[in-house]
Amino acid sequence: MNKKIIFRVDDRLIHGQVIEGWIKYYKINDIIIVSDRICSDDLQRMIYSSILPANCTLNFYCVDDFTKNYREISTTKNSLLVLFESVNDLYRVRDILDESIFINIGCVASREHKIEITDTVFLDKKEVLKLSELRDRFNIFVKKLPWETAVEIKNFINLIED
Repeated sequence: MNKKIIFRVDDRLIHGQVIEGWIKYYKINDIIIVSDRICSDDLQRMIYSSILPANCTLNFYCVDDFTKNYREISTTKNSLLVLFESVNDLYRVRDILDESIFINIGCVASREHKIEITDTVFLDKKEVLKLSELRDRFNIFVKKLPWETAVEIKNFINLIED
């Protein structure tokens, strides 16, 4: 299997779809959570570490530290799943993105003033603008599970124009 690097935005981070879908489907053993909130929360780190299959390793990075260390991190010979809690965190690492990274928007919960993109992805205007900017340089796909047909982000900017 070719090495895959997947950056996924999912505000629930690790849950059944991630474990049964992404991790098993791509036989991923190395997972990273990139979150300023979680990297400083011992209890959350312990909880997320306890729910992964035994053959997986989980590391935590604050967003800036991940960006600084990504070159070294990406040299792993294994496939890698990098989980972000928000579009904002993904956008913060935009300078390290390249075409070798599969960018997936998996789950962003509904909140007030958000636009429904799919049944699991709801974005506000700022998030749409950020993803539209990233989409100009990279392929970004919206899908819950690897085997589903992806919704490609091409004309999302039209969603916020009135």
